[in-house]
Amino acid sequence: MKLFNLRPILLISFLMIISVIANCGGGGGGGGSSSSNPPSQPTNVSVSGIVTFDYVPATQTSGLDYSSTYQKPARGVVVEAINASDSSVLDSTTTDSSGYYTLTVPVNTDVIIRVKAQMLKTGTPSWDFQVVDNTNNKALYAMQSASFNSGTTDITNKDLNASSGWGGTGYSSTRVAAPFAILDVVYQAVQKVISADPTVTFPQLLINWSVNNVPNEGDKTLGQIGSSHYDPNEKELYILGKEDNDTDEYDDHVIAHEWGHYFEDRFSRSDSFGGSHVAGDKLDPRVAFGEGFGNAFSGMATDDPYYIDTSGIFQGNTGLFMDLEDNDSDPVSVGWYSEESIQSILYDLYDSVDDGVDTVSFGFQPIYDVLVNEQKNADSFTTIFSFISFLKNRYTPNPTILAGINSLLAYENITTTAVDEWDSTETEVNDGGNPDSLPVYTKLTVGGPAVQICGSGEFGYPNKLMNIRFFYFEITTQGSYTITAVPVLLDGNPAIGLSSKGQDVGFANNGANGAIETLTVTLSPGYYVGEISEVDNLTGVYTGESCFNVSLN
Repeated sequence: MKLFNLRPILLISFLMIISVIANCGGGGGGGGSSSSNPPSQPTNVSVSGIVTFDYVPATQTSGLDYSSTYQKPARGVVVEAINASDSSVLDSTTTDSSGYYTLTVPVNTDVIIRVKAQMLKTGTPSWDFQVVDNTNNKALYAMQSASFNSGTTDITNKDLNASSGWGGTGYSSTRVAAPFAILDVVYQAVQKVISADPTVTFPQLLINWSVNNVPNEGDKTLGQIGSSHYDPNEKELYILGKEDNDTDEYDDHVIAHEWGHYFEDRFSRSDSFGGSHVAGDKLDPRVAFGEGFGNAFSGMATDDPYYIDTSGIFQGNTGLFMDLEDNDSDPVSVGWYSEESIQSILYDLYDSVDDGVDTVSFGFQPIYDVLVNEQKNADSFTTIFSFISFLKNRYTPNPTILAGINSLLAYENITTTAVDEWDSTETEVNDGGNPDSLPVYTKLTVGGPAVQICGSGEFGYPNKLMNIRFFYFEITTQGSYTITAVPVLLDGNPAIGLSSKGQDVGFANNGANGAIETLTVTLSPGYYVGEISEVDNLTGVYTGESCFNVSLN
């Protein structure tokens, strides 16, 4: 891994030097003794200091509180000593957990201290996280001091602070602190993962932030990023930054939530396909788990249960506030399809505060272990059923812990007696308001009779409950197999998808309304999980119910 990023660096602030200490020689005069062996003069000196950034707290009701701004240490960021005459790098290091750094430079040299918005570590563990400007050719953000002479004695007060840029009624200068505030959340998330796996290697992540990033979808190079999000195709993260609209650099939980999606994608597995979601939605269970995990992880990474998302004029609105400890955050939408239910269960499994029905305190380790092992390799889709099934298997000999897990499930109206990731004995009874939403997984048998599976658009689209229904089957002999979906009504328009351990195996959507859909694939022995959907439910053209007779031959 190369130490230095070769992309052009965007210097977002030039910090004035707080002080330069001149090294004055002692006064002349008699009385001194001469020596034939004068002491050797140093060839290098050290330059040290503390790097900080302005941190603006988010409030539960009134957005960002600029009056309470304080300085936080910039932890784990790259600091370089630059030769002012030729821009060469004289030395490089990273700040410690207090923001402290030390560099070694030649004596009597004009030097600039540059701080990059980059966390970089080689060896074990290792990582490379960079905050870049997606509206400026992915330039890496950095700040630097004015030039100073290193003199002949160590310099110990070369402190640098990244300013928020807030001028009282708006941002009046460069928002130097923003990239470092984002990295501080990443630092916390990294420490949480390291606590479970000290030898972890993090794949490189570019975090795209710009003052031009707005919640409109379009050209990302112009800042039209849609929302703060992790893009699993680009393997990059995007953060909103438009003043008086929606800025997320101080919304710690939003950043940690999106970093949690990076973690799922690169370390575990997520079958969620994202999309719009708000409190109270009844979601596709894959989406519910992915978003619920993101919310819960934001509390785990920050050790703070209060999820706040600010926005608006002067960043003065709190558009979303959630207490992850609140098991009753949304009593209307409770169940396996609710991200609020999922986040409540996962955070209660993690935290050390036992309250109400919460009697378990696992910490992060067991959650991490399940996610990077069993959940990553699940035969089923990644939902609360797979995660809980695998977690319970790890604690099967301990009835007290199992009772604690079941207490959390029961409170969120999720079955406590599912025997596996499929709930193959069909113990789930919470149908979300439509009996045809159950079973969660319908089992198909090779050569067996067709089974009716129904979907609906009544809860919204395209990522809501019943937009896509699930089936599964086991293959014992390698060969060619055909899945057939016959519409019950003449105008039904089915689509079929098939997966194996998170990888697409086949997809079919070749017919028109009323046409029989078939998917023929060659399969090896093992379990497979599939999707059946009404195409018009996914586009919102039709919000009613469509049923299909599905068979496997």
